[in-house]
Amino acid sequence: MRESKVHDLIIEDGAIRYGINNILSISNNAQYHHEDLYINGIIADFTVIEDNKIRAIIECKAGDINVTEYVRGIGQTLQYEYFYEENISPRGYEYHQNFSSILLFPSSVVRKNNFNIGNFKYSQRTSLYEINDNNNVIRKIEQKELDKLKDATSKNLVTISQYYFRDNRIYEYYILLKYLSFLKFRGEKNLNRRVIEDEFLRKIQTHNNQNWRNAFITLSSLGFINSDNLPTPFGITLAHLEYEEFAAKILISYMKPYVKEIFSCFDNKTIVELSNQEIKDFIYIKYKNRDVLFLTESNGRYISSWLSILRDDYGCIEFNSRSKSRVIKYNPNDFNEDALKLKIKDFSVAYEHISRYERLLKEMR
Repeated sequence: MRESKVHDLIIEDGAIRYGINNILSISNNAQYHHEDLYINGIIADFTVIEDNKIRAIIECKAGDINVTEYVRGIGQTLQYEYFYEENISPRGYEYHQNFSSILLFPSSVVRKNNFNIGNFKYSQRTSLYEINDNNNVIRKIEQKELDKLKDATSKNLVTISQYYFRDNRIYEYYILLKYLSFLKFRGEKNLNRRVIEDEFLRKIQTHNNQNWRNAFITLSSLGFINSDNLPTPFGITLAHLEYEEFAAKILISYMKPYVKEIFSCFDNKTIVELSNQEIKDFIYIKYKNRDVLFLTESNGRYISSWLSILRDDYGCIEFNSRSKSRVIKYNPNDFNEDALKLKIKDFSVAYEHISRYERLLKEMR
């Protein structure tokens, strides 16, 4: 994604601004001033004004930047922080006490460049925002994720994607997001994860019924729920989709690099004899004896989780527990979104669990 495209999206797409506003916890009446001129000839990509105060200054970068350009972006956010400290404004605005200096870039910056964003120093008021290249969803990259990316360097791991999925099925994310949306529209303002899990979620009896905590963590890291455990604007949009559309979008926008690597091990065969460890080793050797972050780590435990997702949520693989024999029904990488939705609807086992959730919800009302 070119930098000009990032600018255009913010200017033209209200949902993008809505997403940024949601992260900043500000009104959707906030104004976005494009290319403001500050001192020393410094031009800020966007100045965000709320109630006549500067709430944020945004620096945008393209997806294919080099390390020098990325460092320049960090330097620009430091200047924006200096403007805040010295109350330097192009139009005489004051600064909000919760001012943020934002570095915003496409998701491809993390997975397609030869530098690691976890290995840089950022100021206390600088926030990193990512816009997904596939669906244009905005999310904030938290410090925990930066620490994980930094840790990948020290462990000599390969990063093909920054998105974490493990120990949950995709339909569990879907059910949780739908339930949180229901609670939000019922008027809830702040939700307690443990209470929700104990009082309702475990009654659904899903595959990972004792691990709803991880589902909350994943939804939060993807930018689908906020710090109050309430859905973000895009989270609400996803919650209103049919399951097959939800699952297709998640695979295409977030999971595809992992799924591609797993299916590369199957060599277009319809029946393969590969254990979890053998799949792990195949990918490990492909990357010159380096583990892949969130895929081959933990002695094959991630591989086990991915295979279960592909079997139960997408129905593209069939196998029995503790068996290395895999029947390949279809390769999801071969289909566009509409065709993939049809495959999911035909083969996924998610619907029986979603139906159980809907029955429990009716009993609760």
